[in-house]
Amino acid sequence: MKNNQNESGITLIALIITIIVLVILAAVSISAVYNSNIVNYAVNGATNYASEATRENEILDQTASIIQNAVDRISNITGGNSGEDPNPGGDDGEEPVTPPDEPDPGINFGDLTEEEMNAMVGKYVDYTPVSGSFSANGTYNGNSTRSFSTNTEAQWQILFVNDDTLALIAENPTNTNFYLQGANGYNNGVKLLNDACAVMYSNSSLGAVARSIDIEDIEAVSSYDKTTFSGYGQEYSPLNKYYPNIFKDELTGSVDERYGSLLGLSDQTDWVTGSTQATILGGKWTYYTYTMTTSYMNSTYVNIFTNSNTYWLASRCVDFYGNIATFRTFFVSGSTVDARILYSSNTSSLGGSYAIRPIVEIDLSKVNVGLTGDGSATTPYSIEAK
Repeated sequence: MKNNQNESGITLIALIITIIVLVILAAVSISAVYNSNIVNYAVNGATNYASEATRENEILDQTASIIQNAVDRISNITGGNSGEDPNPGGDDGEEPVTPPDEPDPGINFGDLTEEEMNAMVGKYVDYTPVSGSFSANGTYNGNSTRSFSTNTEAQWQILFVNDDTLALIAENPTNTNFYLQGANGYNNGVKLLNDACAVMYSNSSLGAVARSIDIEDIEAVSSYDKTTFSGYGQEYSPLNKYYPNIFKDELTGSVDERYGSLLGLSDQTDWVTGSTQATILGGKWTYYTYTMTTSYMNSTYVNIFTNSNTYWLASRCVDFYGNIATFRTFFVSGSTVDARILYSSNTSSLGGSYAIRPIVEIDLSKVNVGLTGDGSATTPYSIEAK
């Protein structure tokens, strides 16, 4: 019994001593933490965080105010997203801004259907070329040097139109007595006709470039099948072997059993002179003739192309008969498409003096058409630079 009491007393004393030791250690730890500024750091950190949070709130408030002011200004200009009057019931505040009217573009060809574009053919346009003069050098035309000037009285009709280009054709041939003769007339007729039209009937301020009408312009709107013309497309070999020098470069011309690789019948880039004899001469027959009627094309085109003045087409061709190849340049007489003999494989030289008929191709991105006028001959559509 005595031994049990002593053990309980010792245990109680040990517990009290342990508690005292823990209290002392806690006091020492708190003092160390405080003396090491950890508490200060924690307090300062909390204070700084509160300051930054306050500053961020101020920035957010300012940003919201700026956004609201911008929204208010936009609302005043547009009348608000709801479409309502921004100043209902009074004149206070700013007046809504009305955007300026778009300028009238005249005829917007890009919005026309193909049928509507076709209906424009034959309409008149008040086009004025920049006047110029052209000298057809006698060395190249095969005859004699002749000078020509712009016909400022010419009226212009729409020949075709698409989204990008407006093509006008002179209502009547513009310059008569344009002479082509012999091998050099054949060699250079295409370039002479195109150059003459470019010099006398272009207008750079309108993006307008002039050239001569050619056989492809007529073929493009005609259903006539030229392959039905007797002999067309057949190969030939004349008894005599002389040819104008440009012939060897034509895609349908064969000299010494070699076809040309450069020029179609309406192509020419450089001046060419003279004629040459070949050992073997041949090619493909490219001449044909027919009369333009409503059986082959729209009556509007028949009326445009038919004219009492005979005019050149800037296109060559070759005919073959009686073992002779004849080198020709196309023309239109009345309503008939035909071709004039200028040179033959037996060295015969002939000539012709016809009018020229310019076509003007205009870049539609550079002009406004139809701001005034109704497209008639008396009140043509206006045309002006943008």
